Parts: sequence; C-alpha cells; structure tokens
Amino acid sequence: MVTKVKGSVSAPPLHFASLFRGFYGRVARQLELDPSYVSRVARGERQSAVIEAALEREMNRIIRLAGTNHNGANHNGANHNGAKRKRLAKKRN
Repeated sequence: MVTKVKGSVSAPPLHFASLFRGFYGRVARQLELDPSYVSRVARGERQSAVIEAALEREMNRIIRLAGTNHNGANHNGANHNGAKRKRLAKKRN
C-alpha cells in the first residue's frame, strides 16, 4: 500500500531517526512476537494483516510525535539550557 502525497515534502525533523529507533521492537512487544518476524512483514517477505495494522498505528503515533514537538519529549517550552526555568525562578523571588 503506497500513498502518494501531493506538494513538496520538507526534510524530516532532526530527531525523526530517534523516534523510529526500536520501531519493530515496540510493535513486536505489543503483539508478543519476535521483532525479526515483524521486520519480515514490514519488508514484504511475509504477510500479516494484524502486524501491518500495528505497524501503521505505530507509524501514525511517531508522525504525531514528530509534528507536536522537537525531540519526542514534552519540554513545556523550556529550552535545553534551562533558560526558561531560570526566568521563572527570578519572577518568583
């Protein structure tokens, strides 16, 4: 199943690879299967509607995460060096 998307496709966020890390393993754990079998289904070597549906759900989850934040974790607007926390601490004093 290939879905074509019209329009330009921008480069994926830098953290995209980290969101995909462990993709087959997560799906395999959900279904209590071996990750190598999930991988074979994903590559088209084997067929399983259940595994394909689980792969699609996990892919959609990853895409939602990629669209809502910059590193897969919710930082509540704080930058990496904690500058927002420092400003909030000053306001409280």
